[in-house]
Amino acid sequence: MAPRRPLMPLMVLLTAAAARAGGLDALPPVLPPSDPAPVRSVAAGTDGAGRFVVAWVSRDRDLPEGGGDHLHAARWDGTRWTPLGDVVNEKPAYNAAQPHVHAGPDGSVWLDWEEGTGLAHIDSFLMSNWTGARWTSASPYALRRNLSDAGRSRSLALSAANTPLVGWTDIGTGTRSAYPSVVSLWRWQGSGWKTTPYANLNVHTPAFMPSVAQTGGRTFMAFVEGPTTRSDLWVREWTPAGWRTLGSRVNRRARTYLFKPQLLVDPQGRLTLAWLEDAGGQDALYVSRWDGARWQPIGTGPASTPGQHASSHALGFGPDGQPVTAWNEGPDGSRSVRAARWDGARWLPLGGTLNRDPSADTDHASLAAGPRGVLVAWRELSGGRWTVQTRRVQ
Repeated sequence: MAPRRPLMPLMVLLTAAAARAGGLDALPPVLPPSDPAPVRSVAAGTDGAGRFVVAWVSRDRDLPEGGGDHLHAARWDGTRWTPLGDVVNEKPAYNAAQPHVHAGPDGSVWLDWEEGTGLAHIDSFLMSNWTGARWTSASPYALRRNLSDAGRSRSLALSAANTPLVGWTDIGTGTRSAYPSVVSLWRWQGSGWKTTPYANLNVHTPAFMPSVAQTGGRTFMAFVEGPTTRSDLWVREWTPAGWRTLGSRVNRRARTYLFKPQLLVDPQGRLTLAWLEDAGGQDALYVSRWDGARWQPIGTGPASTPGQHASSHALGFGPDGQPVTAWNEGPDGSRSVRAARWDGARWLPLGGTLNRDPSADTDHASLAAGPRGVLVAWRELSGGRWTVQTRRVQ
């Protein structure tokens, strides 16, 4: 593949009169439709000022050593998508993967992602902050591990001082049989990381998929603990005295298959948790909120369509401060994009099927939500090529 041209300023292709379709805002493409680079993954979020940000990894070029998957980001300025720099990779010759977007408390935006050579597994977890002119070096924050054994699941949050907090999965300090998988909190100290003791309720039981959130100077971590198909979901707070458990297990059915907890803080400072859980053989998307004493289910059933398989979910909060969710729905090869908002009493669908082509396969459903509205971003298979797609749904 020929080298890709640098990311160009993106033109507004739709007029305001034509932007409204079926109750949804059809924003201009994040990437020009003629861009030949296939998209590997997509993530959406906001900066600290609430502006929509979309990050994506595309196969910009084929390099001899196997690299060429590059991370990019753009921000919606109200009329167009403005690129935030060009290639974000720590090493452009390596492959980026699995990006996430985070709002900085100072109004900035952060990205996290995996990176490694094309000839081996991913071996670095990286973080970078957009200063307004450039991305900060990812090297100081880098967590480098043999990720075939460690770091397979982790999450980034930002402290009130705009410093990283990372939930990390690792192999315990004993033998693999004694400590199969452990989770801990890593806190940036200005020149290095300081880690907490393991958060597992039982270090002899595997724990994984941590998700970190901070509010009011207090730091919390959700994680899954137990064998893959017989797990429970817990939230614990890190305190000067050690880990403290918030309530009981959060999942609706005890000891079942769970996937990808996402712990966030709503505009009122309340912890809100979304996750996927087996429901009669289909993964369903559930949401609960901590009321100070217990985890209260948001809705009597799932936020996703009952009886339909949900995947690649995301959680956010709309202009009214209520939870909003997005997810992919259906079997591989024919997955649609869906979204719903909580109106205080029930989950209301937002826009039905959001795909540009209702028959196209999709994945990587993600959300950018806040006072400026709700944007859903995803990857869609179009003409044999994966592309970035977005819709503003609220």
